[in-house]
Amino acid sequence: MEEKKLMDLIDELMTKLGSTEPARPRGRWVEATKSKSSPSKKPRRSKTAYQLKISLNGIRPPIWRRVLVPGHATFDQLHLVIQEAMGWEQAHLYEFHFGDIVIGIPDDWDFYGFGKMFEDARHIPIEQWLKKEKQKFQYTYDFGDYWRHTITVEKIETLPKPLERATCLKGKRACPPEDCGGVYGYLELLESAANKDSLTDPELRERLDWMYEMKGDDFDPDAFDVEEANERLAYIQL
Repeated sequence: MEEKKLMDLIDELMTKLGSTEPARPRGRWVEATKSKSSPSKKPRRSKTAYQLKISLNGIRPPIWRRVLVPGHATFDQLHLVIQEAMGWEQAHLYEFHFGDIVIGIPDDWDFYGFGKMFEDARHIPIEQWLKKEKQKFQYTYDFGDYWRHTITVEKIETLPKPLERATCLKGKRACPPEDCGGVYGYLELLESAANKDSLTDPELRERLDWMYEMKGDDFDPDAFDVEEANERLAYIQL
């Protein structure tokens, strides 16, 4: 994407979001306590921007998002970007995988290390690991349902000024509901929804009712709203 067109797109999206701060969504965000001591040194902000494609593994037609993220964003912040762009609820643990390197939030890592090296996602900027276009790495969310995503570095660009927020450029299909049983559980729900008029299994009927309760009666697995995704992303300052 040409630099001018890219910046125009970002400005247009930010304008649509408006200048006022709406209420934060679903109580998931908490304001950080302000320190009364001298302000800490402002972290370096990178003019490098990464265009990433996030694809949910194991589902066809594919569910994916294309986002633009600044190089100074930490992997923990990238986790938040993925959550909001995809439509997840930030209710479970996560990890990024680069071969034998695991990047996440420390949580009894020594217990299941198995020879892997672990890094704290809160302290590592993505530009430290993302070095070239077409590079791929894995993001796993919810170690129960085990949602695996493949992330591809599509473009690395230098912008006139650092990005303040991530932007969703495009995407396809709706995010599955949380805690639905992973890929196979979701595919079973979609099949049940397609045959709901002739569905006789009471357990499947109950699970289908649960899905619509979670996602709304008008849930469309093929729908995706990029503006709605950017409204969620606007809460993440990078």
